[in-house]
Formats: sequence, C-alpha cells, structure tokens
Amino acid sequence: MGNFRIIVISVIIIAFLAAGCVTQPISEEPVYQPIVGAEGQPQPDWVNTIPRAADVHFQTGYAKLSNKANSIQRANADAKEKISQWISTTVQSVIVNYTSDFGSGDNRQSLEAFESISRQVANNALVGVTQEALWVDQDNGIWILASIPIENTLKAFEAAEESFKTNEAAAYAEFKMEEALKMLEAGLAE
Repeated sequence: MGNFRIIVISVIIIAFLAAGCVTQPISEEPVYQPIVGAEGQPQPDWVNTIPRAADVHFQTGYAKLSNKANSIQRANADAKEKISQWISTTVQSVIVNYTSDFGSGDNRQSLEAFESISRQVANNALVGVTQEALWVDQDNGIWILASIPIENTLKAFEAAEESFKTNEAAAYAEFKMEEALKMLEAGLAE
C-alpha cells in the first residue's frame, strides 16, 4: 500500500506540473531580429523591396570586392546596368507595340530607326542617375540604392528623335516618333 500511495502522489504531482506547463502563455508571433550590417546599421527595407514612385525609377546594385571603394563602384555600375535594362526594355516594348499597331513593321527603315533610337535612349538616359543610399551587409558586401528621374528617359528619347529627324530617308518614321513618345510616356507612368 505504501508503494501505491507513492505512485498516486507521484501521478498527482506530475499532473499538476503538466497542468502548470499547459497554462503558461505561449508566444505565437516570432520575435523579429533585424539584420545588422558590418557597420552597425540595420538592413534597410529597400534591400528587399525596391521603392516605387511616379516620377523616379529606383534600382539596387550589389557588389563584394576586395575593398569598399571598389565594391561601391561596382555596386553603382550594377544599379546603372539594371536601370539601363529597364529603360531599354520599356523603350523596346513601346516601339514593338507601336510598330505593330501602326503597321510600320514592314518598313525596314522605320524599324532600324526605332532600334537605333532605343539604343541611344538607353545610353543617354543614364545621365542623372543618383546614388540614394548605401548599406554594408554582414559580409562587407555593398548595397546601393540608385534612382533616375523618369523625365531623363523622356528627354533622351526626344533627343534621339531629333537626331533622327535630320535624316531625310527617315521621313516616314518622323511623324510616328511623336506618337511613340506619347506611348513611352504612358508606358513609363505604369
């Protein structure tokens, strides 16, 4: 009988201990631990989510080279390359849609002119790219947030159009460029 009492008391104690554990509040939400970079700065939101604005296009660049200065230079080049790709893709899209819509797809001269303008715009529009922010991650990699005013892309498109207008052989495409500019403005606004 003594062993029976010890067993019963042990079961009761274990039951109370288990009940005490069950009533302990359990935190359902994980505790957020911010990522802190090598220079003690928390990771900015733009590293994972590129900001959006109606009049400015943002892009990030990343590099991890032998020293900070080289990494900054390469990260800026990476961001500019991404901006250039965005401009080129946007302009190409407008040109393809425009030539398809208005039936100039059979006019080889127009297509060549549009392609030339697309390259010029992508190259010239990069003037005005600004480094907005810099963050050094835990591994000493450099993150850059760069921006370009969308207006620069439109100005580069207009300048390319003007240089093309001087070519008499391109008279057919000249009036279409104004319409393409309007489509580009609409495409950049999206």
